[in-house]
Amino acid sequence: MTKDLLALGLLIATAMPVVAGDLAVPNTAESIDKGRALYMNMCVECHGRNGKSQVEAISDATDLTEPQLYRNGSTDEAIDTSIRDGAGSGMPAYGAEVKGQADIGHMRNFIKSLWPEAQRPPVVK
Repeated sequence: MTKDLLALGLLIATAMPVVAGDLAVPNTAESIDKGRALYMNMCVECHGRNGKSQVEAISDATDLTEPQLYRNGSTDEAIDTSIRDGAGSGMPAYGAEVKGQADIGHMRNFIKSLWPEAQRPPVVK
């Protein structure tokens, strides 16, 4: 019976998705502000101050205000991967430039604050 329980536990554990630590960053006003500061330092040149990518630097930068247009998806995991590892040939990886996984979560929270109001996650107090 113990072996059966162990086998069942292993089966359940391997079927569960692995969630990265940076996904645990709550969507608070403070997190969004931290993400805004990081975004303004790293992302404005291509995505613009408002996220609409209406800048001359990169003609195919993603409009961050329209999540349905994200080429690599708009899930938390997809956004985090794009920030950390880059996206396509035009977006560099920023994983080595941020202070840790929490900064990626803060950037994601800010990016999602640019979405249409009906699609934005609620801000946690």
